Amino acid sequence: MKIQAHIKQLTEENKPDNPLYRTLEIHMQRMGFLVPYREELNWTTEYETIELGEEQQLIELQKLAAKNDGGTLFFAKITKNTIYQQVICHPNKMGVYLPFHFETPFTVKVARQKYWVGSAPRLQNELKWLEIAMNNSGEEEVKAYWENLKTAVQTAIDRMSPIVLETEAAS
Repeated sequence: MKIQAHIKQLTEENKPDNPLYRTLEIHMQRMGFLVPYREELNWTTEYETIELGEEQQLIELQKLAAKNDGGTLFFAKITKNTIYQQVICHPNKMGVYLPFHFETPFTVKVARQKYWVGSAPRLQNELKWLEIAMNNSGEEEVKAYWENLKTAVQTAIDRMSPIVLETEAAS
């Protein structure tokens, strides 16, 4: 299954009656990002789609992060006790990343659908921390996934735009 990162608006309209917009607005207010969320976040443009890679490459990247943190992926996911919160605890095959800095990914529920929300700047930091491990890993496909994810995160931060992650079946 291929994972894609869409650098685009979250919803077609940022109206207060849109349930996703409103739910995230409340969370952003609690976190101190209300004004940037309302006024600076991209709500109009679909910039680009970046093919990150296969789901197996994501799992290998998460395993590498857990190993780099001194544990196993299973333990890190269960306890959420890792410095790689965005890489490991966010599923990274669905959900969104916003261009605001916060430590831990969270979920919101809108109309019986669960959305994972992560921090693009924090993810960028975590990907930088993995640079030495990535260069020593020798796994070119995982390194390519890591590079693509770094590119998507940098683009989203530069454009002040969300990353919407999507998994599509390989054809």
